[in-house]
Amino acid sequence: MVVLSLVAALALPALSRNSERRRSELASLLLLSREAAARRGESIHLEIAASGAWTIEGSASRADGPIQAGQVNSFAGLPLTLIVSPMGSCGFDARTARTASKVRLDPLTCTVLE
Repeated sequence: MVVLSLVAALALPALSRNSERRRSELASLLLLSREAAARRGESIHLEIAASGAWTIEGSASRADGPIQAGQVNSFAGLPLTLIVSPMGSCGFDARTARTASKVRLDPLTCTVLE
């Protein structure tokens, strides 16, 4: 029991840091998406694959290819697609609405909740 308690005490802070890092990565992607939507005056699609590969594309200009792309660490709730409006609000694409239970967002400000 003592050994298990020690292992748990050592593992919990590491898990907490990973969770915070993932939340921070998502918050950064949301900020990029909000800025792109405001700058372009169009809704933006933020798509994150299960592998962590992400793309930001304009709704009206999807044929032009991604505005930006990259990679994050994969985490629970992926894949997901968020639609970000030029006004800064966002929502889950209907195909990835199940993610809402794992990734909590304020839809008006498009910020990650605890």
